[in-house]
Amino acid sequence: MRLVACLILALAFFALLEKPIKKHATYFYIVTIIISILTIIAPEKGLPFIVDYIVNNILARGTLAGALFILVMVATVCPAAKMRGLLLRTRGEMAIIAALFTLVHNIAYGQYYFVKLFTKTSELDTPKILAAVLSLIMIILLIPLTITSFMVIRKRMNPKKWKSLQKLSYVFYGLLFLHIAMIFSISIFYGHLDTLFDLTVYAVIYVVYLVLRAIKYKKQRVVCIVFVVFICIIYAVLAVFGFRAARKNGEEAVEEQNTQNTVSSDASYKDGTYEGSATGHSGKMTVSVTIANGEITEINIVDTGDDEEYLIDARDVIPEIIEKQSLDVDTVSGATHSSKGIIKAVGKALESAME
Repeated sequence: MRLVACLILALAFFALLEKPIKKHATYFYIVTIIISILTIIAPEKGLPFIVDYIVNNILARGTLAGALFILVMVATVCPAAKMRGLLLRTRGEMAIIAALFTLVHNIAYGQYYFVKLFTKTSELDTPKILAAVLSLIMIILLIPLTITSFMVIRKRMNPKKWKSLQKLSYVFYGLLFLHIAMIFSISIFYGHLDTLFDLTVYAVIYVVYLVLRAIKYKKQRVVCIVFVVFICIIYAVLAVFGFRAARKNGEEAVEEQNTQNTVSSDASYKDGTYEGSATGHSGKMTVSVTIANGEITEINIVDTGDDEEYLIDARDVIPEIIEKQSLDVDTVSGATHSSKGIIKAVGKALESAME
């Protein structure tokens, strides 16, 4: 739903400010750069909820940038005449702003994934490797596309050469979908159907776009149909794995409930340090739990496949578990699967510690 909200807000923004954007585009680019820098240097904790949500869920994750690129992509085939006119008139500025916001996403994630890709590839699973490689290719494509989108550059280019270069944008859009699919597949494989729903929104948009393009440009019909089939196959495969994993999670939920009932606040534990593992947002979550004088005194995350962006908030459940000496704590909004993984992993460790 974040993508849909960003699409609506972006459309409203460009509709209301079309004339100022066209007349003073440079100022809007500067503001975009400032917002991007502030997003990158923003503190990990302590921000007001709405600011934190915008920074981490809209800007850092690239949701807004993706929404803007989608609007640029659909501009030529939009069936609504007024909307099509708006998109066509502002797509140059829209593309540049989208590219600038993309820098936030690449820096936020690249400082970990790009480094791992070139130094410790073995620590990344296949979807993350593919997502990182696709991201690098998109950056390479985005540089000339963005530079030539500036009107001062475009006017100095041969129109035919400019149009030929801009055809690379279609390669970029295709890679963007694959990149998103790879990122979402990680949590979908672990049965998180909310992520499958997010992917559904992207898939529907792309399929509708290709259908509209096939209708408008008859010569491209075969190519469009091929890509529709390709998207449907990718989506179907991920959906099958996702529903299978979700069913397995449902079966394990009963066992987890039994664990939580067994590991109650009045349970007796042996002193020592114990490890437990469970599924987090993007993979296995392993924690160590230290028991002293029969009480939980320390909980540490030993190993996890989850991104730091989720763990920052998810760790908040740790002091709550220690304070309550119980697993009966609430998950963290915005990091639900990671915090739930910590709780379940602690439960597994406490099972080993019970006398």
